[in-house]
Amino acid sequence: MNFNAQAGADGRAHRSVSKKPKRVSDVNAIGSTIPYQQMTSQMPTNQYMPADPNNLYGQPQYAPQQFPMDQQQQQQQPNYYIPQPQQPQPTGGPRQPGQPTSMPGMGGGQFTMFQQPIVQDMAMQYGQKLADQGKEIVHSHIEKYLPMSKLKYYFSVDNSYVVNKLKIIFFPFLQKDWGMKYDHDNPVQPRYDINAPDMYIPSMSYITYVVLAGIALGMQNRFSSEQLGIQASSALAYSIFEIVIYTLTLYIGNISTSLSTLDLLALSGYKYAAIVVTVAGTILLKRTGYYLALFYSSAMLALFLLRTMKAKVLSGQDQTQSAVGYDPYGQQQQQHQQHTDHNLGRKRKLYFLFLVTGLQPVLAFWLTVHLIVTDTAVASA
Repeated sequence: MNFNAQAGADGRAHRSVSKKPKRVSDVNAIGSTIPYQQMTSQMPTNQYMPADPNNLYGQPQYAPQQFPMDQQQQQQQPNYYIPQPQQPQPTGGPRQPGQPTSMPGMGGGQFTMFQQPIVQDMAMQYGQKLADQGKEIVHSHIEKYLPMSKLKYYFSVDNSYVVNKLKIIFFPFLQKDWGMKYDHDNPVQPRYDINAPDMYIPSMSYITYVVLAGIALGMQNRFSSEQLGIQASSALAYSIFEIVIYTLTLYIGNISTSLSTLDLLALSGYKYAAIVVTVAGTILLKRTGYYLALFYSSAMLALFLLRTMKAKVLSGQDQTQSAVGYDPYGQQQQQHQQHTDHNLGRKRKLYFLFLVTGLQPVLAFWLTVHLIVTDTAVASA
């Protein structure tokens, strides 16, 4: 048999040409016929991603020696797409020359943890807790020396209360009921009880007194900012000294009353309303107006304080009376001692009541006597 090599090659070529084309489903099942090198060369590159997906740290490696492959072996090699992991981009910007490479979450991204929502929420809650604790500490220290919650009670007034209270101060003989109203053993706010003490009228009267004192000094040609400051500071100092005297009297005399320190401050502050009327009288009617206004306002103020404080001072039970117990062998002596202590306690309360009401006209005169406007002073001005 003769062997013809050319005929065999022609037959294989004829069979390869006459092969039927593949269907689309066959191509999808087998995979793409595009070579792997051509497929990867068409993918977009990332400047921060290394060429080798298995070398994430950029370490140099020695590539193995590549041997050329013929066309038939390339066609028979299966083509699979291998996804490459993406490395997160650094948050600190491009790396400068000489700067070491940073791991994800470290180096340039060391503050990335604080950008997480859960970390921000925890930090916000912790900061709010610290702020609340600091507010409570400051509030407790302020309440220890200056009870703001109690001061709000004395400024709870309205226009109707102010007008009616001024009527009672200057016309106390028109008032019939001097009792205070209580709500569960606590006094109601001044706006609901006309007989309750307040600090709004004393504070406004104090400011008005300073303004009228400046006008009186100007009419006498003696006005200056230093003189106005002396008037304001001296009046405030007298009020503080007055409260100290009252407190020491209650402590030394062992007098038990339902009056608090703020009550004494409010009641003694009503003298500034009488002082305002007195200074206004001397501005309008000179010396005659001063003495008329001083006499009337001081008398009405004393009567007002006497009736207002009577229920609060005399209603308190003396401490010595409550301390006496029952003794069947000395009952008469105990009754006599109890009666004596009760009389002494009532006398001390009356003395304190007269001290408070009698001191107000004296202070009103002392704070206004140098402000009397005379005709000579007006003519010289």
